[in-house]
Amino acid sequence: MKKFILILILVFIFSHNFIFAQNVKKTETGFPSKPIKIIVYTSPGGLIDVTTRKFTEIASRYSDATFVVENKPGAGGIVALKKVLSQPADGYTLFACTKSNISKFVSTGGKHYIDALDWLAMLMADPECVITNKQMEVNDWQELVEDARRKNGKQIWVGPAAGGLDHITSIKIWEEFDFSAKWIPYKSGGKARAALLGQQGQAYVGNPREVLGNSDLKIAAISSEKRLEQFPEAPTFRELGSENLDNEYMWRGFAIKKGVTPEILNWYDDLFEQVNNDPEWRKFWARGGIDVVYYGPEKFSKIVNSNSDTFQYYLQKIGIIKSAQSNIITDLGSGKELAYIIAFLFFLNLVLGIIIYNSAIKNLLSRILIISFFISISIIFFLISFVFPESDIVGPSVVPRLWIFFLIPLNIILLIKTYVNRKNIKQSSGNTNKVLKFVIFLVVYLVGIYFLGYYISTFAFILIGMYYLGYRKLSTMIIISLSWVIFSYLIFYKTLYVPLPLGRLFEILF
Repeated sequence: MKKFILILILVFIFSHNFIFAQNVKKTETGFPSKPIKIIVYTSPGGLIDVTTRKFTEIASRYSDATFVVENKPGAGGIVALKKVLSQPADGYTLFACTKSNISKFVSTGGKHYIDALDWLAMLMADPECVITNKQMEVNDWQELVEDARRKNGKQIWVGPAAGGLDHITSIKIWEEFDFSAKWIPYKSGGKARAALLGQQGQAYVGNPREVLGNSDLKIAAISSEKRLEQFPEAPTFRELGSENLDNEYMWRGFAIKKGVTPEILNWYDDLFEQVNNDPEWRKFWARGGIDVVYYGPEKFSKIVNSNSDTFQYYLQKIGIIKSAQSNIITDLGSGKELAYIIAFLFFLNLVLGIIIYNSAIKNLLSRILIISFFISISIIFFLISFVFPESDIVGPSVVPRLWIFFLIPLNIILLIKTYVNRKNIKQSSGNTNKVLKFVIFLVVYLVGIYFLGYYISTFAFILIGMYYLGYRKLSTMIIISLSWVIFSYLIFYKTLYVPLPLGRLFEILF
């Protein structure tokens, strides 16, 4: 009897594995033969992080592959994307992405990032909606519109990120219903919802599932052709008088570095198809009003490119980027033309250095070399500034331009002083050697930024620079160097969203 029961158990286990774990077979080349890493651009707990971890759970039923989720938050997805693009195009690194990433790429002049990826799979469309606070006097749609018109642009709407998906959706809504309001961005959707609950804003733009578990929140209007059965009380924009807001949604999916073989892409296609048809996957997302879909590379790429054009239009309209940014200057700031200019300036300074070394008036020409070097740096920073967002307020583009506004007047002053004192300048090979060492030191610093990243290279540059200038108190040197690095992180990276280089070495290793 015990043997019979044991046989039944073994048969059950075998049947279960056969039915529920019909694996996607490996490719002829043996892919996958090592863990597949999925890079998530948010911290753990964000919705795209939850999406990715749920995907790995379901996908493991249909494949023998091991999936590893790695969180790389920062700069709206650019940090995570650079990590993906630093890896080989071998199919072992995926980018967990959302529609919000496209807005960030466009706003930072990084539309070329879109072309660097194959957009593998769009797995869901989460409808956009306007959420209000039931505890506030104005909380249904008609009241909201009337109040906005009375306030004439002073009604406050909250949400994450200026120029992001929710902000652009709000602008479309305002245009469609002929009113205006003020957008107040918060660091995250959670903080924006907290502001709404604290009655610091009149409306929040997000997704339906965000009202679940909070009885004070109400969906005032939703982007859908018909009411969602999960939220039957929420009216659609079509019901409220607009037929042009039926298709506003947040998509989530996966992309991969361009160059992966068709064989591996087909393997992923089979896997995504299996996950999309999995009952648990569909039930998990459908309860939040999400449309569970699977769009492969062809259709997904068209959606991404359409999103890019839309963001380009609206970001120009609200002044986050300017139309001039789409011309040749942007190409210079983000393409191979910039590399040619840098190479030319480097060659020019190298030739000048050789002339100085063989010249009888080394001290005079060495000063000119310093001026030439800093002018070159100014030109490079100016071109790079067009990669960052443009606006009428302080933004990332101001950082390199601060360098320009400082360096150019300094160079002019140096030129004037050099001319005025030319007769008093004495021959001094020692000074010339110091100048050449300083220029070489700066070149090493710039190369160090590429390989070791901004933070480590800048810390070392300031530390060694102070030593070179005669400082010897180590504790003070370390505090000053570290303070600047922390300042750069908090102001440039966290506040202005400037994607400071992490370094090629660390991108590959981590």
